[in-house]
Amino acid sequence: MANVTIDSELFYLLDTTPGVPDPRVSPPRDGFLGADHHNVAAAAYPVGTKVQVRNHSASAGVDGLSVFCYGKLEMQDTTNVLAARHFCAQHTDAIPFDFTNEAASDLGAGLSGLVVGLGAMTVDYFGWFWCAGVCPEEWVSGLGGVYYCSAAAGIGQNSFGDLETPGTTAGEIGLKTPAGDTSVICAILNTAAA
Repeated sequence: MANVTIDSELFYLLDTTPGVPDPRVSPPRDGFLGADHHNVAAAAYPVGTKVQVRNHSASAGVDGLSVFCYGKLEMQDTTNVLAARHFCAQHTDAIPFDFTNEAASDLGAGLSGLVVGLGAMTVDYFGWFWCAGVCPEEWVSGLGGVYYCSAAAGIGQNSFGDLETPGTTAGEIGLKTPAGDTSVICAILNTAAA
């Protein structure tokens, strides 16, 4: 059965990364994709920094709070190069805020730390990831659109994992119905994926 999609306005992420937003840290003046702090070889913010923002539907998406975290792209799938709207998870090196979108062999045990890439990044470079709340389309327009889910992803709580079936690039990470007590709940779907 082919995988399906869900629109960015119909789900929100639960934060599965350590820490909380720091109220002393403001969003970057040049946006979260600014060249001096996103996709850079040397971290411009302390790794693990979190920033909370408000998304306004009058600009894009739905009203609500969103959280970005600062981390490192530890590895990426060579056939599935990181792009906006790609789910990523903690890398097998088990270092918090080291992420990968390569599901087949690089996901950490327990599939912890689900985040979303904001756009293309270079391996071993640092940058921002969406980690919680409503889709922050007002802040990063490339996040608006559809996200992959398994055909079984239903309304309510969902986890994530490798979606190696038709409809996505082999090995892409997507949302799916939780598999018992071994799943990390990371998203709430406001409607079933279709």
